[in-house]
Amino acid sequence: MDFFKEGIRLVDRLKKNLEQTLRKYAGPLYRLLQRYSGQRLIKRFTNSEDRFRHFYETNHWNEIESVSGPGSTLEETKWLRERLRKMFYKLEVKTLLDLPCGDFHWMQHVDLSEINYIGGDLVSELVERNLAKYAREGIEFKKINLVKDSLPAADVILCRDCLVHMSFADVQAAFININRSGIKWLLTTNFPEVKRNNDIVTGQWRPINLMLPPFNLPYPAEVINENCLEIEFKDKNLSLWSMKELKL
Repeated sequence: MDFFKEGIRLVDRLKKNLEQTLRKYAGPLYRLLQRYSGQRLIKRFTNSEDRFRHFYETNHWNEIESVSGPGSTLEETKWLRERLRKMFYKLEVKTLLDLPCGDFHWMQHVDLSEINYIGGDLVSELVERNLAKYAREGIEFKKINLVKDSLPAADVILCRDCLVHMSFADVQAAFININRSGIKWLLTTNFPEVKRNNDIVTGQWRPINLMLPPFNLPYPAEVINENCLEIEFKDKNLSLWSMKELKL
C-alpha cells in the first residue's frame, strides 16, 4: 500500500514538473492548448459563474498545489507575499476585499494581522469550502460577483488574476461597480509591456495593459512586480490605483 501511495505521489510530482516546464519554456504552445480548451468550455457554459465553477470542480489548470491555478502556488507568489504586507501597512489598510479569493491557498500566508480580510468569489462551493477551512475572527468569505453585486466596504480591493479573464465590457462594469462601492484603492494585475489589448469572452484569458485602450488608466500610484516565473511575462505586476484618479 505504501509503495502504491508513493507511486501516486511520484506521478503527481512528474505531472507538476511537466506543467511548470511547459509554462516556463513553451508558454505560447501551452496557452494555445489552454485557449482551445477554454473556447470549448465557453460554448458549453453560457454564463461566467458556471464556467468558473467548472474550472474549480475539474481543476481546469491542472495545478496540484492550488485549484486557483499556477499563479497561486507558493513559489509563484513568494516575492509578492513579502511585499503585500508592506503596501498594506503603508496604505494603513484596515479592511481588505480580495476578489476573487480563489481557494485562499497563497493568501493565507500573507500577514493579515490587524486587517479585516474579506475573501469574495463567484463560485459558491469554493466560498463554502473556505468558510469551513479558514474562517475565523478577522477572516471571512462571501459569494460575490464583481460585476453585478454590491461590494462590501473596504480600503483596498485586490483583484489579482481577475480582469485578465474578463471581457472588455465586464472589466468596465467591474470598474464602475468598484467606484460605486466607495472603495479607496484598486490593486490589480497589469502587464505594462502589452502593446495592444484583445477582447475575449469572460472565462478565457489574455494579458492586459490597463493603461491602453479601451481602459486608458493613468500611470499607477505604486507597482509590485511579481517576478513571474514565466519567461514571457516578466512584466506581470500588481498595480495600485486610487479610485478617485480614475475617470469613470
